[in-house]
Amino acid sequence: MDEHGPLRQQQTSSLEQFQQMLDAAERIAHLGHWCLNLETQRVEWSPQIFRIFRREPSLGEPTFSEHEHYLYPEDWSRLQRAVTDCATDGTSYELTLHIHRDDGTDGHAQVYGTALTKPDGSISELVGFVQDVTEKLTLDAALCQREADYRLLVERQNDLIVKVDAEGRFLFVSPGYCRTFGKRQEELIGQRFMPLVHPDDRASTEAAMAALYQPPYRCYLEQRAMTSQGWRWFGWSDSALLDGKGQVIGIIGSGRDIHVRKLAELELLRTQRMLELALESGNIATYTADFTTGEVCVDERYMAQLGYESCELAVTYDWWKTQVHPQDLAAFGEQSQQVLHGELDDFKAEYRFRHHDGHWIWLQDHARVYDRDPQGMALAASGLRIDVTQRKEAELKLAYHAEHDPLTNLLNRRGMWRAIRRVHAQSLRTRRPYCVAIFDLDWFKSINDQYGHLVGDGLLREVARLFRDNTRESDWIARWGGEEFLVLMPDTDLEPAVGFVERLRHRIEATDFCIEQQSVRITTSAGIARCQFNAERHDKHDQDKPGQDKNTQDEIVNRADRALYAAKHTGRNRVCTDSGELCTDSDGD
Repeated sequence: MDEHGPLRQQQTSSLEQFQQMLDAAERIAHLGHWCLNLETQRVEWSPQIFRIFRREPSLGEPTFSEHEHYLYPEDWSRLQRAVTDCATDGTSYELTLHIHRDDGTDGHAQVYGTALTKPDGSISELVGFVQDVTEKLTLDAALCQREADYRLLVERQNDLIVKVDAEGRFLFVSPGYCRTFGKRQEELIGQRFMPLVHPDDRASTEAAMAALYQPPYRCYLEQRAMTSQGWRWFGWSDSALLDGKGQVIGIIGSGRDIHVRKLAELELLRTQRMLELALESGNIATYTADFTTGEVCVDERYMAQLGYESCELAVTYDWWKTQVHPQDLAAFGEQSQQVLHGELDDFKAEYRFRHHDGHWIWLQDHARVYDRDPQGMALAASGLRIDVTQRKEAELKLAYHAEHDPLTNLLNRRGMWRAIRRVHAQSLRTRRPYCVAIFDLDWFKSINDQYGHLVGDGLLREVARLFRDNTRESDWIARWGGEEFLVLMPDTDLEPAVGFVERLRHRIEATDFCIEQQSVRITTSAGIARCQFNAERHDKHDQDKPGQDKNTQDEIVNRADRALYAAKHTGRNRVCTDSGELCTDSDGD
């Protein structure tokens, strides 16, 4: 039983929930996340970024250089410089850009970027968020209108408008601010705003306010504040008011309740951390396959599973197929075609894969197609892969021990019955005979009584080795029970089977077994039965009694057992067939 099965199901369910939560969070927050691979210059967009730029998802993400299409020249230059600095020394950036959308409309986007580093400290990717701030900036522009219009606007909107002096004391608060914080204007005017800010956010607030004293005299900050409903998140766009000498004499702030969006962002980050932890702890690799180009985008765990460094190999779909064990590739070939042609969306398989050093490892693979062309052909899929080598080896080992005798490493009775059924079915198809011989070591109990069970076990192992060394590769050998052995001889008629068994009997009789410094001699008795499916049977070995089928697999074994009994009953150290014919001379020689 796969004891890790529930964990893998939980991890797969968590991944699906994460994707749903991620999409919902970005729609709520009106932002999307992106990732720029510095080596390939390939950019990945979340669905929300496509919505922000009004770009059709079917077009795919533009390359970094193609982003120029969406920006005005001076903003494109700013973005290039910021990305270059971030890629060079890891400097994070935050820009507000004037964008030109694919539907012909203009807008503004807030772009946040930061660098991801490898363990060696080098920068491999840039990641961040894009938020549509067109509406927010439009409101900021409205603050430049005349005071009367400004106050009218303030009175009629839900955004929070404040004016504070250089010391942070309220000079003006909008009615919306008063409603949000449950205070009257006269309670707030002249008071400092900082006591309302969450203690954990005061340092970042002070830093943002200090930035207002330098060009461009504007900043954006997010903070928690104690409202009439408790702690809530607000996003503030602040602008400094300058006198004729360029000195800051006050600050105008426009705040918006972003509590829902911020909680969604925080939940997104928490879910990302949980996802990464789940992937790491479960040694789960992720990948995305593009069937139009054959390229496969993989993570570091994917490469580590195969024994490669992260950038040592370019993975492609064609390369992947050449590394799957041929027997396993054929096993799930039909499923692969069904997935590619639209009959299935999910691909699930366990297969052997060639490791970098040449040995085979077992992988559990689960992929889902997420993009198809109008004809239903798969264009792209993403998946998870788990190294299940230890589990598969344990299963194979368990299966081996379930059908093999631990003392002799021969098949046990269960394993031999499986072989008998297989050979019997093959013989039934081909109409070719097969024979079964059962051996019993004569007077074996006296060996145990005289030398002890340690010598007796050693003798059984040596006899088993003799059987292995003197039988054909096509023959099946089992420790049938106690001191009995069974040899199954496919495609063998009675006469050659008798000669073969006689030679084995002679060899056992002539062998001086040296076990635990003891010299042990033993003889064996054997019974042989043949299964023959010829339409006409005339010899005495094939004369069935009326109403009795002597060619079932159970009856063949029973006949061999009865023949063994006859051999033991007539003096041991001899071979008898199921007809009762003695194949050994009376002296047992």
